[in-house]
Amino acid sequence: MALMKKKKGTPAAAATAGDGEAAAAAPKKSSKLVAILGPVLIFAATFGATWFTAKPAPAPAPVAVEEPTAATHSADWKPPKPEYTLAMEPMTITAGTRGQTLRLGIAIEVWEDDPEIDAARLRDAFTTYLRALDPAQLADPSFHMRMKRALLHRARVVAGPDVIADVLITDFLLTS
Repeated sequence: MALMKKKKGTPAAAATAGDGEAAAAAPKKSSKLVAILGPVLIFAATFGATWFTAKPAPAPAPVAVEEPTAATHSADWKPPKPEYTLAMEPMTITAGTRGQTLRLGIAIEVWEDDPEIDAARLRDAFTTYLRALDPAQLADPSFHMRMKRALLHRARVVAGPDVIADVLITDFLLTS
């Protein structure tokens, strides 16, 4: 087989001349590879060692569950009824800017006979709340339960939570 001489300027000659440059560039590429793969391999080794040598968490201890008693789930159970009902004088309040009026009769159920209730403060709390309501709210039947709860809250603030059992609306008349 005969050896061929390579001439300068041909692609083959350029490839052989570039071999020296490629040899010099090879260490740079491997150093980049080590810089990238080194931390990844260290992380993988640390993670693997931690994962496979860690002890599993102990199982939670069983919790004893008490069976409900018949008294708490009895169909015959009813909440205690209040002992006394105190009727307040009917209130007439202006509602809105068009001269609408609300006539409201309220009775208060209490737990004990002759409780210490300041009727003037109670009436003031009710009146302040009712005057702030919009006539459209008062005309809405679904609003009446919210209004009753709000009146009960105000009554318990004035008289105390252990005194007032419930607020009953005995009369309700909204005129325009």
